[in-house]
Amino acid sequence: IKCRKAGLTPDCVVLVATIRALKMHGGGPSIVAGLRVPDEYTREDLGLLEKGIPNMLHHVKIITEAGVKPVVCINVFHTDTKPEIAMVKRAAEQAGAHCAVSRHWEFGGEGALELADVVQDACKEDNEFKFLYPQEMKLRDRVEVIAREVYGADGVSWSTTAENKAKALE
Repeated sequence: IKCRKAGLTPDCVVLVATIRALKMHGGGPSIVAGLRVPDEYTREDLGLLEKGIPNMLHHVKIITEAGVKPVVCINVFHTDTKPEIAMVKRAAEQAGAHCAVSRHWEFGGEGALELADVVQDACKEDNEFKFLYPQEMKLRDRVEVIAREVYGADGVSWSTTAENKAKALE
């Protein structure tokens, strides 16, 4: 939406991933504000991480299908282990993404220098950016395309109120 309205074309897309989030997508326990973070997120668990990596790969696929080079930024924390970081990096690169390890939370700008270099390299590559749907497509059809292509839905069900609002907007 922003690119279309502003007339911009992205040179790359940075997808930020954390080991913790990927473990959550792999079926890890909920994190509750005010309570201690479950051990699964503070110790190495390659099995849980492996189960969550398909979520990252789905996003890489969406970016690639938009004709833009993805850069996966592994936002590393002190509890992440070298084997976990290597697993994420390997999966991202096998999917065709550039990949950088970033420790900006710990070291500020100095911790993001690798990411900056990788983004610069990705931006130098040619891309064939394309929008997911044409500008003139009806709102309800846009929602359908996004639901199917981005979220993997079988379709969209509209409440009467939502459908009436969508029709009014169209």
